[in-house]
Amino acid sequence: MIGISQSSERRAIIDIGSNTVRLVVYNGPPRAPTVVLNERVNARLGRDLARTGTLSDKAMRTALSALARFATLLRLQGVTNIECVATAAARDASNGRAFLDAVRAIGLNPRLLSGDEEARASATGVIAAFPGATGTVADLGGGSLELVGVDSGAILNNGLTLPLGTLRLSDLRASGSARLGSVLRAGLAKAGWSHGAGQTLYIVGGSWRALGLQAMRTLDWPVDDPHGFALPAETALLLARRFAKGRIGEPDPRTSTSRVASLPDAAALLVQVISQLKPSRLVFSSWGLREGLLYKQLEPAVRAQDPMLASVAGFAISSRVSAQDAVAVASWTAPACTENSRDGSLRQAAGMLALAAMSTEPNMRTEEALAWALRKRWIGLDMRGRGMMAMTVFANSGQTTPPDQLAQLASAEDLRHAVGWGLAVRLCRRLTGVTDIGLTQTTLERRDSALVLSLQEPVQALYSASVGKDHKALADWLGLETIVEVVSG
Repeated sequence: MIGISQSSERRAIIDIGSNTVRLVVYNGPPRAPTVVLNERVNARLGRDLARTGTLSDKAMRTALSALARFATLLRLQGVTNIECVATAAARDASNGRAFLDAVRAIGLNPRLLSGDEEARASATGVIAAFPGATGTVADLGGGSLELVGVDSGAILNNGLTLPLGTLRLSDLRASGSARLGSVLRAGLAKAGWSHGAGQTLYIVGGSWRALGLQAMRTLDWPVDDPHGFALPAETALLLARRFAKGRIGEPDPRTSTSRVASLPDAAALLVQVISQLKPSRLVFSSWGLREGLLYKQLEPAVRAQDPMLASVAGFAISSRVSAQDAVAVASWTAPACTENSRDGSLRQAAGMLALAAMSTEPNMRTEEALAWALRKRWIGLDMRGRGMMAMTVFANSGQTTPPDQLAQLASAEDLRHAVGWGLAVRLCRRLTGVTDIGLTQTTLERRDSALVLSLQEPVQALYSASVGKDHKALADWLGLETIVEVVSG
């Protein structure tokens, strides 16, 4: 296991976009930072840009007022690591430079990103969240759509910026139903774009993320967070066509009124993107430009950490469960666990969450742990992993029947593996108390058709009737007999 760094300073990103001006403050593990403050103002800097070529006075006043508040908040909170960036609206407007000078007068130091820099920062955020990402990253902002290819976690090409931001989509659609497609095709052709067919399309941006939430609601999906939500391209295309027809019925209550109003336009653009790029599936990412900027600040050793383990470890430490505890338990239980070679880190993370669940009240453990697994944002964890993590936590509490909603996330075989993981964690913690001596002076192993539990003489009293039941439950699940040995010396 790569060491997980938990120390962090508060880091802030101020994103001056075409639609919103946003401040996000992060803390927690540097490799999987958590949001401690997220504030945005709909300044709509790019609203009149296509018509006038300038930022309106009203929009600039709204943005500058918000930015002055952000600067004051950061000063009062003692946050000094601040990165302030501006994107399409400030980049394209004739008075963009003057606006950024006014931002500097507030005390901030904005950096104007080129279209390529914006696209690459968004792609970096996706790569940070999905190590090994391969396909196309599509980031829909207020003023533009950025596309960039990625392969095995590396950025392939210069980003492509197209004038297809959410603030422009309504006018484009009003000029004809085929207008969006023609603008997209022309931009792709001019850039000689030929990447992404048959691969994953990573979806970034608030409007498309709201579209993901609406899709989850329509499909009665058991997970609330759209980050990591994946859809086959055919399903996504059907849903996008449905949402593009007009007013959204029963919108997700977490989606703002302004977002709901823009969903049909965002869906219409998604129809064209899927039709032109021909991906195999879509994956929604809540990490994009801002998280990409944070990731670029990290040392190489921190970047190399597993984001899933960092994310779960950062949460579990509040329950006094350390990554070292999880490693020790994963090692102790390994002989009893079956898994794919790619699931070692997942089993360790699931065990860590199962141990953390023991700090809650007994009558709330399964309910709360299920909410952690299904509703909390975990970085680097896909829907299959969420399902297996939830099932591990359930089995750690002695329940081996999967809740119905988990069958939507993971296969029956995967859930069966996870039950074994959870029963093994249950046996380990109840026998050893997750103490160093308990873990080192007891062992679990498979021997022929038996699950053998060995205890050294000084700790043989740890084996009780209740531990024996746990031992038998795990062995029965694995189709094995039980043997208990006391080892002298």
